[in-house]
Amino acid sequence: MTALYIILAILMLCVIITSHEFGHYFAGRRLGIAITEFAIGMGPAIYKKEKQVKIKGTNETETIKYSLRAIPVGGFCAFVGEDDNSDNPRAMNNMPPWKRIITVGAGPFMNFFTAFVIAVILISTGVIPNTYKTEVKPEVSALIEGMPAEEAGLKPGDVILSIDGEEISYNGEGAAKLKEYLAALPEGAGVNVGIKRGNEQDGYETLELAVYPVRDASSGQVLMGINMPTYYEEYDCNVITAVPEAITFMWNTAKTTVNVLIGLIRTLLTGGRIQQGTVSGVVGVVSTVSDDMRWGFSETFGMGLQVIVFYIMAISLSLGIMNSLPFPALDGGRMVMLLIEWITGKHLNRRVEGYINAAGLAALLILMLIITYSDIKSLVR
Repeated sequence: MTALYIILAILMLCVIITSHEFGHYFAGRRLGIAITEFAIGMGPAIYKKEKQVKIKGTNETETIKYSLRAIPVGGFCAFVGEDDNSDNPRAMNNMPPWKRIITVGAGPFMNFFTAFVIAVILISTGVIPNTYKTEVKPEVSALIEGMPAEEAGLKPGDVILSIDGEEISYNGEGAAKLKEYLAALPEGAGVNVGIKRGNEQDGYETLELAVYPVRDASSGQVLMGINMPTYYEEYDCNVITAVPEAITFMWNTAKTTVNVLIGLIRTLLTGGRIQQGTVSGVVGVVSTVSDDMRWGFSETFGMGLQVIVFYIMAISLSLGIMNSLPFPALDGGRMVMLLIEWITGKHLNRRVEGYINAAGLAALLILMLIITYSDIKSLVR
């Protein structure tokens, strides 16, 4: 069964990347740019078919090859004159810059559009919480072994009601007040912690336990040795009101992604090492998605489908963000060069452009190899 979920995860990635390439294809067709091939997957072709299609705005036709390739990750849309000069008047290199910008940008746009539509559906149906609005509550989610809270008798699930007789509200303010109170404690001082224990079915009891917090030598923090849970705000939206929430969600995700990438690049440039789990490549994504699929379908069929839909949204959004970055070899980098050409009226030297994109591609491949190596190390462990 594990192999099945891995295959499903790989196919899901293929669908997402194909939607990206379809954005390029659709825009190119509408703007009259000549296309030689539209492929799903990479590597040798296992199925191909040539088809005569009508050229927009004319009665003429052109031949486009549609192919299915052996490696079910990736895909491409090949334009005439995309990376070299061509005398064809409908070649990419002979088109006005604005048409090329739209065509290049249509790939990331398709990813953003896909993610947006799914985000609206998931938010309006309450399937996902608002991960950017969180609240830490004064409750014991876990105990640190050998620390004062465990020795005093606290247990996971205990809700903290008071500390030394001062009421602690069950919200973020209460959690902050608890931390502030502990921070002000003199060395070696103890506290009386009032807690609520139990559940609705069996009933609740209130207890007061004496805890003697300790000061952490490295951070200087006063600690009881408990972890408090983080709760996400639940969405309460219909389809209409979910639209601005989806836009906000996507914007926050984009900012977070860019900040992570900046930190990653800074770490690599300064000779640091990538912390495992910070970022994932194809291997890490397939592993995570297949594991979550297995869990989802083990619960219910509907939960499994929710996992698939969620990851289509999340990966589409990430792919759109990554490809929009103004980095050579990415769609964002190509759009920057086209914008410069549009403003200056001068085409960048083909050889120079090729060198820039080759350097960017090499850097991306090196980064992918580093991330993939980190993914494999995590799986082995």
